[in-house]
Amino acid sequence: MMASIGSARKATAAPWSCRSRRRPGAVAGLVGVAVALAMTVPACTSAQPSRSAAAGGSPPVVSPSGMSCAWPTELSAQTDNTAFPDAAEVEFGQLIVASAGTRIVMSGRFPDARYASVEVYTPGGVGASLPDYRITPWPGSVNPWQQQAAPGGRFMVTIGPDPAPGQANTLPMPAGTTSQHPGYLVYRIYLPAGGDPSDVPLPLLTVEQGDAARALPACRSRNAAVHFPAVSGSVGSGAGGSGAAAPPPSQLEFFKPQQSTFNNAGLANVDTSYVLAYLVRPPAADVVVVTAKAPTFAPGSRPSPWPARGEDVRYWSMCIGALIHLVPVVANTLPGGGTDYGCRADEATRLNAAGDYTYVIGSESQRAAISRVPGVTFLPFSTTRPAGPYLLALRNVLVSTSFTHSPQAITQSSDPAAAAAVMGSYYPRVAVCPLATLTAEGPQACLR
Repeated sequence: MMASIGSARKATAAPWSCRSRRRPGAVAGLVGVAVALAMTVPACTSAQPSRSAAAGGSPPVVSPSGMSCAWPTELSAQTDNTAFPDAAEVEFGQLIVASAGTRIVMSGRFPDARYASVEVYTPGGVGASLPDYRITPWPGSVNPWQQQAAPGGRFMVTIGPDPAPGQANTLPMPAGTTSQHPGYLVYRIYLPAGGDPSDVPLPLLTVEQGDAARALPACRSRNAAVHFPAVSGSVGSGAGGSGAAAPPPSQLEFFKPQQSTFNNAGLANVDTSYVLAYLVRPPAADVVVVTAKAPTFAPGSRPSPWPARGEDVRYWSMCIGALIHLVPVVANTLPGGGTDYGCRADEATRLNAAGDYTYVIGSESQRAAISRVPGVTFLPFSTTRPAGPYLLALRNVLVSTSFTHSPQAITQSSDPAAAAAVMGSYYPRVAVCPLATLTAEGPQACLR
């Protein structure tokens, strides 16, 4: 299992500098918290010349096609840890500055992972997506998300101008790209079987312009900057998706955010839906209990055919992040040298006989006592932030059309009551509880 249950791989994040449209207010009581929580997920650039231009300088020099090497960017909790990533996910990015008539051919092998997708984004963040099960394999190969097979079959996807509707393995080339406002090709993976996202074999990229074709060499490093599309609004504003200013929901109440303002600052995965909850860290003797019915899924880190009878989602998880500049997921360095990331993937979550999960959020020093409680899964508060607000996220990735209780089905944003009405027993209930009560009487005593 990878970083979702505490990876031994250490983070290698470089310092980033970001701008936010709204400055968070001071946290002073619940009123101050509400102001602080109405923050915008910032667009980020790097403070290092290797990731972006130095302050006041020009953007990185790029070829006419916007590409000098293949896959210069890797985004994950283990690398940059920005925009509230899931610790089981990795995104490989390719900047696109395409002239008329340019085509990009992406060829590779189906990865050994729970989920994969190919997505293209315009400078405005609008995307087109090709999830794994819709990718047609090469003749003689098999897509393991279409029928049971070992991974490794070959595929080829083309990004080109004006693809015909329904054309297989084709995505539209982003229009209006410039070096200042590029488009992006993103190769997204969840739960790679090897556990280390950096070990995922990456597809080859060939740029075609007229009769000329140029295979891009592999980049020597994958730490190039991402020029995130601009976003507007805030995580907790705009009920009904109108964008109108509104108070953020109360803490400990899950709500659906505006899709345009949360999801990798504009590089949104159309297969992923969320509900979020604000949380202020309780006194040291207390813990936070979160419980609900879990959607069904196919366990493991291998591909499996989709859609599948009896499976509600391809993947789900619960994560906790610090509600501060850059919104990092919690990442605690452990005494043995590993890192405990604040995410628990579905298969790392304990379920009771009824299929319900119970997360208990506490300090690393409380972990042993929490983990001894039957049926409970531990989630960590940050070891470096003794106070301050947090953000919880329940993720659903690739929802079955027969599963109607997912965040995907919620039509009103920033409204906990609307989220609860749609999700029913799958809607998370949250309570603050003394650790002594939890260990003596169990989580149900905390939720009475």
